[in-house]
Amino acid sequence: MSDNRDEFTRFRDKALAKSSREVMDNFKETLRQDMEQRSENIQPWHSFWYHRPTRDFPPKSIRHPSEYDGGDRINIVCTQTELKPSEQKKLVQSWCEALPGLDKVEYIWFSSRANQQLFDAVCQMKSIKGLSIKWSGIKSIEAVAHAKTLKYLSIGSSPSITPLAPLAELPLLEWLELENIRASADLSFVSGLTGLKGLRVAGDGHSPKYLNVERLEPLLSLQSLYWLSLNVVKVQQGGLAPLARLRALKYLFLSNKYEMEDVAALVGSRPDIECDLFTPVDGPLGYIRCKKCGQQTMMLLTGKGKPSLCQSCDADKIARHLKTFDDIANKYLKWSKKI
Repeated sequence: MSDNRDEFTRFRDKALAKSSREVMDNFKETLRQDMEQRSENIQPWHSFWYHRPTRDFPPKSIRHPSEYDGGDRINIVCTQTELKPSEQKKLVQSWCEALPGLDKVEYIWFSSRANQQLFDAVCQMKSIKGLSIKWSGIKSIEAVAHAKTLKYLSIGSSPSITPLAPLAELPLLEWLELENIRASADLSFVSGLTGLKGLRVAGDGHSPKYLNVERLEPLLSLQSLYWLSLNVVKVQQGGLAPLARLRALKYLFLSNKYEMEDVAALVGSRPDIECDLFTPVDGPLGYIRCKKCGQQTMMLLTGKGKPSLCQSCDADKIARHLKTFDDIANKYLKWSKKI
């Protein structure tokens, strides 16, 4: 197709295209630098599995065992490929055969869907300290009893895993994260995990589909626990009160699905805990405008079923909420000081 533009127009369009590319390249570079900076900015409240790729945590993913460089960590993507089913099966089998012999590997990520065979194979590794599974079709974790050196375990969406009792066979386990696993609704499986320092139990955050945990009392056996995440979780009985008795607890993450009185009582009982829900209001919310005044002055009130209110239009209601929250917290604060 012939170009009917005059020379000046072609020059201008070329310059604009170059300028646009430069702007986009600069934007990408700024974004890359920002991601690197954030990945280096490790905070005390971050999970053990906090994503920090500039520190090779995780390292770049590989598909074939032949790509392994001999290091102490490996990030495997060997499923959900474009391969034919027969080739895909051979690839998975090659990893199942290779994993038990990788004695130098201490940390493994499965960044594509892990199956039962891969899980069973990785549990045969002699030096494994950390295992992170993005999501899986695993149904049984009985093989984990062989992984006696395992200290850090994260299992993403794997709803069919049952039971969780084999986790008690891990004497060195310090950090455990379980997401969208139906069996985790009964926390009794943690009773033997007294060495845990970090625990995350969550429902399906993508739906979202909340995990209906029966009660929190089983957590009382975890007196070394300092980091606890119960996002996308609802507690059916007993509320949050047991958490006040976890003496080492420092960092807590909760969904706003608890009665305001329950949260305020925990704030008063344990003011030393850092939790993003431990404030009576959150905001202003930049993504919501008040229907009355049109301003971005909406505040989210802490407490199950509490509405979002405008700082200007609903100032009196917010003030009453703040007073009620603070009164309850102060009541429990005075009580806790007497213990």
